Amino acid sequence: MNSTAPTLSEIQRDALKEVGNIGAGHAATALSQLLNTTVKLSEPTIDVLKFRDLSSRVGSADRSVAALHMYVRGEAPGQMVVLFDREQAAEFVNVFIKRIIGDIQIFDSIVDSTLKELGNIIAGSYLTALISLTGNNLLPSVPTLSYGTVQQAFRTLMSILPDQDVFLIESQFLDKDKAVSGQFILIPETGSLQPLLSVFGVND
Repeated sequence: MNSTAPTLSEIQRDALKEVGNIGAGHAATALSQLLNTTVKLSEPTIDVLKFRDLSSRVGSADRSVAALHMYVRGEAPGQMVVLFDREQAAEFVNVFIKRIIGDIQIFDSIVDSTLKELGNIIAGSYLTALISLTGNNLLPSVPTLSYGTVQQAFRTLMSILPDQDVFLIESQFLDKDKAVSGQFILIPETGSLQPLLSVFGVND
């Protein structure tokens, strides 16, 4: 396994950026329907890197996050994590819940359920974009939600080695009142993104 991440040409990076743009568009539409308001996503940033370099990209190891972990089944199996800044996410969800059901006491279980649905929508949207552009059949598992530090979130990932490739999409979800940062992380079971990236002409 290579110790360096695949080098992407401009054409290849544009292809991966298209995955991010299509996924963000799907996610914005679905989130707007779920939350009964207009939600926009900022232009996503896309990168391919090694797992060992991931922590420094998504914030300090002790950054407080809400993390959704899922498995991917199909032709390119692996694991996914969707990370939200914990405080931002809680405020974001609370604002929308109160708009829908009024100013009542909001239980943690409602916030958790909403965050799971948000993560599910985001992961599903980006996977759908990957499926449409690569032709690979990919299916996410039901997400599990945890709260803690970035370091703790990455401990939920099973059998991941430092040199494994990671596909990272970063974006912001924007509403007139709130914004929340989100990161979508895809880690293939094979340790390499080659099965997916080869569609775009990327070679390790």
